[in-house]
Amino acid sequence: MNEATPWSRTNQLIIAAAAGLGVEAEAIASEHSDFFLRLRWPGPPPRAVIVSKTRSPFLTQVAQTLANNKFASRELLAGEGLPVITSALFDEAHDPRVHGHAATRARAQLSAHGRVVVKPNWGNRGLGITTAVTGFDELCSAYALARAYDRDEEVLVEPFVAGINLRVTVIGGRVAAAAELRRPQLRGDGCKTAAALLAELNADPRRASWDRPRLVALDRIEPEQVAERLAVAGLELDEVVPSGVRVELSFEEIEVVDRSDELDPGWAAVAIAAAGGLGVDVAGVDLRGPAEVLLGGAELGSRRAGVLEVNALPALHLHALPTSGRARPVFEDFVAYCLQLPGAPPVCAQVRV
Repeated sequence: MNEATPWSRTNQLIIAAAAGLGVEAEAIASEHSDFFLRLRWPGPPPRAVIVSKTRSPFLTQVAQTLANNKFASRELLAGEGLPVITSALFDEAHDPRVHGHAATRARAQLSAHGRVVVKPNWGNRGLGITTAVTGFDELCSAYALARAYDRDEEVLVEPFVAGINLRVTVIGGRVAAAAELRRPQLRGDGCKTAAALLAELNADPRRASWDRPRLVALDRIEPEQVAERLAVAGLELDEVVPSGVRVELSFEEIEVVDRSDELDPGWAAVAIAAAGGLGVDVAGVDLRGPAEVLLGGAELGSRRAGVLEVNALPALHLHALPTSGRARPVFEDFVAYCLQLPGAPPVCAQVRV
């Protein structure tokens, strides 16, 4: 593809998939906007729809808003009997830094779980998340970061669940692909600064950026976002990271491994039910838990696994451009579903809100 194209990676992949299906993809306005594409199918019968990146024309505002609220959507799904990662909600009236009752709740989370994850209730792309928090002072710093990223200044504190991050993409009530997302870490050696460790990650030739545009799964990691995450750990970019200290960058990937053929059927059913339960017809369902459970079908027992969230604007490029494993035709599936081409799942396959 032409690297000078004004289209984002996602829209480039939609346009290419559409062309392969005999579908025309075009802009909808005289001035360029990357938010919308019109897809035209010549028929028979002819039809056209407008998509917003990986949002289908059938997604409702209610479903998208519900999916974006992690706390509310998890409680709804738990009420339907689905396994979810439970969480405690903190807001301006329950700030653990200034309110004693909130501090007590936060300390109780640390006492019960040992390690917790702190994240915005309404967030995306993994921004504002701090993993493996073990102390109250660190939790308060992580709370401040997460709250800054949240639309309503709401923060979740949830148990740190050991295992893998598994993204399951559901299109029209069918699993289209699954991938394990491995997150990069700054691993301190007592010699290199955080900036030097970041430069090593960004030197990976598989990473693209505005000045190095390519159709690859990984993006350059921005130092501003790393600096925010380091601040929670009491570090700065130009400081040496002590030996043994690891800072996970939850907003990026270091590997995207296709797991479509390994996904346990039971967890595939959970992903489908989670997407349908929130009314999200094209969804990226994030699961977290031991690999032997999510992929191998081992009995859960005392080990925890469950749904983290349902993304209403899924990053389909992760499946089309994995760093390891077979690429999956998720963009072809998306175009066919949106236009209701022969063989595509019907719109009624999305269950309900």
